[in-house]
Amino acid sequence: MEDIESETDTYEECLRIFNEYVPPEEDNNLNKNKRSKRSEEHAEEDSVARKRVAHHGTVNRVNKMAASSRQVMTPAQALYNRLQRHQQKQLEQHKQASQGDRSKASSPPKRRIAHVPNVSALLSATEKIKQLKPAPLAARPVLAPKPEPTVIQTVTKGVKRIAREPNVQVLARPTVPLEFGNKVPLVIRQRYLNLIIDECVKIYDSEKDAYERALEEEKTAYSKSLNRALYLNVTVNVIKRLRQEATEVEAFNQEMALMAERTERKPNIRTLSHKFVLGGKAAANTSFSIEKGRYKQQETVSKSNLYELLQEYLLTPQQLEENGFPRPDPAAPGRAIITRNELRNKKRSTAVERICVRCGSRYMVSRQGVYITREECVHHWGKAWKRKIAGSIETRYTCCQGDLQSEGCGVAKLHVCDEVEGQEVKGYVTTLPRSTPAHGCDVFALDCEMSYTTQGNELTRITVIDADLKPVYETLVLPSNPIIDYNTRFSGITEDDMEGVCTSLRDVQAVLLNKFSERTILIGHSLESDFKALKLIHSTVVDTSVVFPHRLGPPNKRALRNLMAEYLQKIIQNAVDGHDSQEDAVSCMELMLWKIKEDLKKS
Repeated sequence: MEDIESETDTYEECLRIFNEYVPPEEDNNLNKNKRSKRSEEHAEEDSVARKRVAHHGTVNRVNKMAASSRQVMTPAQALYNRLQRHQQKQLEQHKQASQGDRSKASSPPKRRIAHVPNVSALLSATEKIKQLKPAPLAARPVLAPKPEPTVIQTVTKGVKRIAREPNVQVLARPTVPLEFGNKVPLVIRQRYLNLIIDECVKIYDSEKDAYERALEEEKTAYSKSLNRALYLNVTVNVIKRLRQEATEVEAFNQEMALMAERTERKPNIRTLSHKFVLGGKAAANTSFSIEKGRYKQQETVSKSNLYELLQEYLLTPQQLEENGFPRPDPAAPGRAIITRNELRNKKRSTAVERICVRCGSRYMVSRQGVYITREECVHHWGKAWKRKIAGSIETRYTCCQGDLQSEGCGVAKLHVCDEVEGQEVKGYVTTLPRSTPAHGCDVFALDCEMSYTTQGNELTRITVIDADLKPVYETLVLPSNPIIDYNTRFSGITEDDMEGVCTSLRDVQAVLLNKFSERTILIGHSLESDFKALKLIHSTVVDTSVVFPHRLGPPNKRALRNLMAEYLQKIIQNAVDGHDSQEDAVSCMELMLWKIKEDLKKS
C-alpha cells in the first residue's frame, strides 16, 4: 500500500510541475529560420513530384543608380533655353500690347527715404514751381527716351541667382533649311545669310521685311550656283549690291531731311557761297586744281583703237602650237598639223576600234562608222575634281558628287568619240591676206556648238559677234555624217532644231573666208576646238583661256563661266536646255574689253 501511495504522489507531483511550466518566448527570426528549413525539407521531398514556381513580388524597387544619375545641363544649353524663354516672353508682351489688354503695372514697393534737412524751404520751393505756367508743347525740346538703368543687385547666400533679361524686343534670325545632298555646306550658307541680313537691316525699318529680303536673296544665289566656289562669288556680289543700296537709301534719307529743313526756313532767305558770288553760277559748278596731270582720266576703248590694244594679247606661234591649234601643212594643201598634248596621254580612236569619250569603253564600228555592237553608255557627265573632304583629298564628280569607283549617273543610247585618227586633219581652209585695211582691222568673237556623229565631233551651230556685242553671222549647220548624239546638255541643239537645216560646213567656210582676213583678230575661249570643228587655220587669235591662265598652269584651263563670275560678276551657262553660242561669244568679248580697261588704269 505504501508503494502504491508513493507512486500516486510522484505522479501528482509531476502533473503539478507540468501544468505550472510556462515555455519561454522564442525569437521570431529563429522561428522563421526553422520554418524556412522545414519548407526546404518539404520542398526537397516534393521536388520529384512538383516543379518549383518563383514568387512574383508586389513591391516596386527603385534603381538607385538611375535615380541618382541626373543629366547636367551645359552652359550652351542654358543660354539657349534662356534665349528661348526671353523670345517667348517678348512675343507674349507684343500680343498683349496689340490687343490693348496689357495689365497695369503693379504698385511700386515702399522705399526708405533718407532724412532731408530744411524741409520747409524745400516745400516752399515746390509750391513756387507748381505756380509757374508750363511752357507750350511746341517750345519744349524733344528728348529721346532714356533707356531704363540696370540696377546691380546681389542675392543672399543660398538664394538662386536669376539672369537679367534685356527689355529690347528680339526677333529670332532665320536659319537656312536643312536639305539632303547640299551643294554648299550648311555652315557656309548660314554665315553668308547672316551677312546678308546685316546689310538688309540697314535698308529696311522693319526686321521682318529685312529677314524676308535676306532669305529671298540667299535662296536666289543658292539656286543659281552649282558648287561652293560659284556660290561664294554670287553671295559676295549680292552683299556688295546690298551695301550700295544701303548707301543710296542713306543718301536719300539725308536729302529728304535737308529738304524738310529747308522748307522750315523762311523762303526769302537764300544762302550763297563765296565761290558763287565771285565767279557766278558756272564757277560754282566747276572744280579747279593746280595739279591737272595728277589724276588720269580713264581711257575709253573705241573701235578704232581696240585693234591696237589687243595686239599684246595675241597668241605667239609657239603658244598656238602648244595649245593644239591647227597649223598649215606645207607638204599637203588642205591638211593641217595638230600638236598633241603629251601631258594628257589621251587614247586615240582608230577607224574601226574607238574609245568612248564619256565612259572610256572600247567599241567596234565598221569603216563607214556603223556600230557593230550597240551598247548603252553609262557615264558621269560632270568632271572629276579633287576636293578636301574630312581632312583628306578625294576626287569626286561634279555631277553627282560620286567618287571614281561609283556607277555613272547618266545613260546614253550609244558610245561616242570626239575625233577619229586621220579624219581630223583633212578639209582645212586658211584665211587669206587682204590689202583693204577696213577688213584687216576688224575684231570678232566666235563660238561653236558641236554634236557627235559617226565620224566624231562635228559643227552644228556657229555665232560671230562684233565689238558692239551684236551678232553678225549665226546659223545652224548640218553635219556631213549622221548624228548619233546631239549633246543637248552642252550644245543646246535638239533634233527639232535641225529639221530643215541644209547649210553645210563648206557654206560656212565660204562666208568666214569672205568676212575674215589673216589680220582679223578672233576672240574666243579654247578656240582650238572651234577651229577644228570649222576646219579653219587662222593665226591672229586672242584666247581667254590663255589670257586668264589656270593657277596650276597648262594643260589646265579655267572655265568660261568661272571667269565671268569672278571678274564681271555675271552668271552664264545656267540654262537647263544647254549652252548658248551667242552668250559665250559675248562673254569672251566682254572679258577682253574689261581686261583692256583694267590694264589702262594701271598704265
